[in-house]
Amino acid sequence: MSLLAYFAKVLISRPAKKLNSPFTYKVPAEFGQIPVGTRVRVPLGPTLEEGIILGYENTSFDENSLSYKLRSIKAVLDVEPWFTPEMLSTAKHLSEYYLCSYAEALSLFTIDKKKDKSYDRPKEDWLIAMPELSVEDFTKPKRKQRELAAYLLEKSEASIEQLLQAGFSRLVINQVKAATHVMVEQRYKNTRTRYAEVTKALEIPVTEAQRSCVEPINYSIKHKISKTFLLHGITGSGKTQIYIKATQECIENDRIAVVLVPEIILTNQIVQRFVAAFGDEVVVFHSKLTISERYNNWERLRRKDSHIIIGARSAVFAPTDDIGLIILDEEHENSYKQEDMLRYHAREVAKWRCKSNHCPLVLGSATPTIVSYHKALAGEYTLLELPHRIFEQPLPQVKIIDMKEELFYGNRSVFSDALRDLLKQVLAQKKQAIILLNRRGYSTFIMCRDCGEVIKCPHCDTSMVYHQADEKLRCHYCEHQEPIPTICPHCGSQKIKFFGSGTQKVEETLRTEFPTARIARLDQDIASKKGRSEEVLEGFKCGDYDILLGTQMVSKGHDFPNVTGVGILTADSVLHIPLYTASERTFNLLTQTAGRAGRGNLPGNVVIQTYNPLHYAIIKSKDHDYIGFYQEEIKARKELGYPPFGELVHLTVQHKDVKKANDIAFKIVEDLESHVDVMTTQIFGPYDEGIKRVRDLHRVSIMLRGNCLKELKGYILDSWIFTQEGLLIDVDPI
Repeated sequence: MSLLAYFAKVLISRPAKKLNSPFTYKVPAEFGQIPVGTRVRVPLGPTLEEGIILGYENTSFDENSLSYKLRSIKAVLDVEPWFTPEMLSTAKHLSEYYLCSYAEALSLFTIDKKKDKSYDRPKEDWLIAMPELSVEDFTKPKRKQRELAAYLLEKSEASIEQLLQAGFSRLVINQVKAATHVMVEQRYKNTRTRYAEVTKALEIPVTEAQRSCVEPINYSIKHKISKTFLLHGITGSGKTQIYIKATQECIENDRIAVVLVPEIILTNQIVQRFVAAFGDEVVVFHSKLTISERYNNWERLRRKDSHIIIGARSAVFAPTDDIGLIILDEEHENSYKQEDMLRYHAREVAKWRCKSNHCPLVLGSATPTIVSYHKALAGEYTLLELPHRIFEQPLPQVKIIDMKEELFYGNRSVFSDALRDLLKQVLAQKKQAIILLNRRGYSTFIMCRDCGEVIKCPHCDTSMVYHQADEKLRCHYCEHQEPIPTICPHCGSQKIKFFGSGTQKVEETLRTEFPTARIARLDQDIASKKGRSEEVLEGFKCGDYDILLGTQMVSKGHDFPNVTGVGILTADSVLHIPLYTASERTFNLLTQTAGRAGRGNLPGNVVIQTYNPLHYAIIKSKDHDYIGFYQEEIKARKELGYPPFGELVHLTVQHKDVKKANDIAFKIVEDLESHVDVMTTQIFGPYDEGIKRVRDLHRVSIMLRGNCLKELKGYILDSWIFTQEGLLIDVDPI
């Protein structure tokens, strides 16, 4: 490369949207040609910043034509490039599709989020016996040194760690290390995994239905074909076994398999299945790991000491190349969508990575998203189906209870008579039950009976929730806490009343009505305590509890063979959320939760309690009728132009001053209206969010809807709108 080419295009590693384009820097001669994807330290204003080399200026670049003086790169941070070409292209695609800064997208591929940090694999000293080494090199009083010399002569070489494990002290090791005929060599440490000693599981034969699903996936792996498969299998149909067989093919082709689960809480369950099949081929990635654990696991993948990575949403950004398979288990789950800061969906990122790596993507679910199933029917995805449970167990019997009738007949309890009878039956049979309530806390709101005012968070436009455990009111949006008031802050009345039932209150009622039952609760309050959710699930699986009560955490992918009863309280709570996906969320939640019952030898029974028993999402969930629900839902989507028949972009302006928030929102709408085709694109708003204020910021929204919003997104990315402070952009909101 000529001297003229040593002008690097460097992207500053900060999420600031105003720094979304690379700067040009000189490359000092002593650095040579720094590979693209390498992190460097560069001056920016009065400070030094971390940057990423994206490329070089072409040979016609003339420094003298600039009106300013170019500055030089100060240091190279990586021993070898951290970002591969595939990572750079995926991050660029993510930036353009989800309207975020390029640097912010690239940061998702890093392990240590702290800037200006370089990484090289840890090294250790090895002692190597030279031919001249003799035990006699050490005087007889130095018995331990003579023993170590004999050990070295026998082994010819050993690491410091091996010598320590053999019982030699550091003092003795250092004395021998300094001997004339002992050579010291630095080598990279071996990476490790906690799964090396796991006993292999019994080989489970695949059924004909499973084989028909595995074969096309394995063909794509073997022949490096980028293809998306939608595995639609009812609950208990053996989807995990298909994942394992496909992963086995991936390993045989010496490529990396990425297995995604919707929640960290589910990681242990699927890890156990994969470790039983593959042992130390498995490493885990999720946000609860330490930095050193993440580097260790990445190193195993890079060296291909392990070929399988299992993790939650962020594992899709594993900084590894040569991916041979990506699996999204429970692909319908909303937790695959990142809702804070950079709002991406793991499914879309997985598709881009699979395309770059020429490998298949497998989306598995008993209740696929409407968009995914529509794409499968249209031929964009390949549809694979498992219509029966693995051992032909029947699906559970579901009973829908109209809670309006329960009230009419005088039952004001949170439990219907049918659910109470089911729990009695389950306990009498020494079996287990799961109860779903999609509200944590003790009471969902507190109201003054004199003036009718609800106690609200001082920072958010939402009611406070009473949590009995710490006797506090808590906001579930900003986590503000305050003591329970003895008088109404609005009118001074002492008639404070608790309304609604959260998981804590239902747990109390369960203990009263079933005093001998062993009850465990699983909600966000429990999960926030490190390791506690895993303890609860493992205890329930081992039979330490009779009833597991919880929020949506109890509905997701668990396999408990001893569960014969499931109760769903307030089944329509999700139905009333003002989102176009409300019906889909409701059907998925009910069907998935019901599917936890009857997975063992005994049939399952489910009671769904609702105030809206005639809604098609609830009726279709009773019969586990996904196709029927899809047909109803797709008609409504088509009439309204919602996905998959249109694209959505949601903009939220946030500002401490409500007038300023509205002014900015109106200015954005005015600008966009001059750049849209009114025949294909609609702009709704500005309008107030359902919750108008969060963390003292007033929120005003704009919704864009159209057949194809690619050009409009490109305009936003290059305009002042993109850099507007306090603007949140949510592409493909769900």
